[in-house]
Amino acid sequence: MLVLLTAAFMAWAIGANDSAKAVGTAVGSGIIGFKRAVLLIWAFVTVGALIGSSSVSNTVAGLASGMGWSRIGLVLFSAASAVTLASLWGNPISTTQAIIGALVGASLASGLPVNWGVTGKITLTWVVSPVLAGAFSIAIYIAYKRVLNRIKHLGVLELTQKWLAFTAAAYASFNLGTNELANVIGLIDGGFSSRVFLALSLGLGTLTFSYKVMMTVGKDLAPLDPTSGFSAQMGASLAVTMANFFGIPVSSGQAIVGAISGVSVYKGEPVNKKALEGILRGWVTAPLGAGLLAFALIRLFSSL
Repeated sequence: MLVLLTAAFMAWAIGANDSAKAVGTAVGSGIIGFKRAVLLIWAFVTVGALIGSSSVSNTVAGLASGMGWSRIGLVLFSAASAVTLASLWGNPISTTQAIIGALVGASLASGLPVNWGVTGKITLTWVVSPVLAGAFSIAIYIAYKRVLNRIKHLGVLELTQKWLAFTAAAYASFNLGTNELANVIGLIDGGFSSRVFLALSLGLGTLTFSYKVMMTVGKDLAPLDPTSGFSAQMGASLAVTMANFFGIPVSSGQAIVGAISGVSVYKGEPVNKKALEGILRGWVTAPLGAGLLAFALIRLFSSL
């Protein structure tokens, strides 16, 4: 029961932080309202958690091999605490990094072997995924502009942009269930009811605590219009899907930041360097902080 509660805390923290990466561009560019975005996430995260998360779940579960339920609970609590602190500052960090960092810290504290080969491959994707997402977003932007330039009727143009933005946000929300939430599912070996419960917890995090992070992604990082917003969201989603295909848990946050930066640089528009520097610092401090907290908690409770 305690593990499920810490898993719910982690799912809530994912909703508070990572949902911004799924719908932040659509909300920030004014295409989808906040309340509709919450409902969209709730629906498609649940679908993603139920039908698309097995490979990533197995990878994360393998890193937790040999840990008891109490230690897994401390891993989830440590990662969720790190993510919640970042969300308080409106900083979009990587919940995947926080979980992996906490797992490494817990393994070291428990005297368990760390699978550095798998951990190294995951870490490498954290570098590759934002670059790949940036390249995808530029390619999509070029193709999308050509399509839009052929549409002469203003009403058709607006409707096309709205539906494509909705599609990209739904796709990204599905990825949130197959990737970020799958990290939690893998740790608790969750069945159908647990997956639904965690998806509801994630949606609650989106509703109650995500707006500030959403504005950082959708407005503060770079100016986004409907075209660049769609291109960034779709480019990031494709990068995450490619990683999921190989069962690698990547950061949707890193993917969307790479995608927004890539399409903005291509368009010759400024990227907010101060906001970007804060995000990059969070990518380093989140796994380190979660790992140190997990290490300290396990050492503390094992001595009691």
